[in-house]
Amino acid sequence: MTYDLTLERLIDAPPEVVFDTIVDPAAQPEIFAEQAPGWELWEWEIDLRVGGAWTFVFGPVDRTGDPDRSSSVFTEVDRPRRLSYRLEMFLGQWGRTVEFTETVTLEERDGKTLVTVHLSDLESEEIRDGFMGGVPGWIDAIERAATARAAR
Repeated sequence: MTYDLTLERLIDAPPEVVFDTIVDPAAQPEIFAEQAPGWELWEWEIDLRVGGAWTFVFGPVDRTGDPDRSSSVFTEVDRPRRLSYRLEMFLGQWGRTVEFTETVTLEERDGKTLVTVHLSDLESEEIRDGFMGGVPGWIDAIERAATARAAR
């Protein structure tokens, strides 16, 4: 049995702006800036193509402790409608690695974007519920960055 998590948010920016914000290497520090108090993005790289990698290391500002490490491989890139990737993520707080698929769908709605984030192939209810603590904050950060970009 696998567990899934699906979250939706209507963002006041067009799909092209939201999509580009999610994958823009320059936007990553802004997106991750408020993810967790006292934490920052240490390293990141995005090779936006099917088969390309999206990696990041996110850890304490003082560079101590176990950072979170994410390594994804894009399985679908359809700008500005859809991104899908297979993740392998080490979560320092959990002391373990989890693997799952994440799909981000963007639908235009009267000049705004309905963002749907779907995590699939999660191995347990505990892991799914654990991501409920982080995924909404990631979407919040994308919303802040995308609406700021759309206003420029």
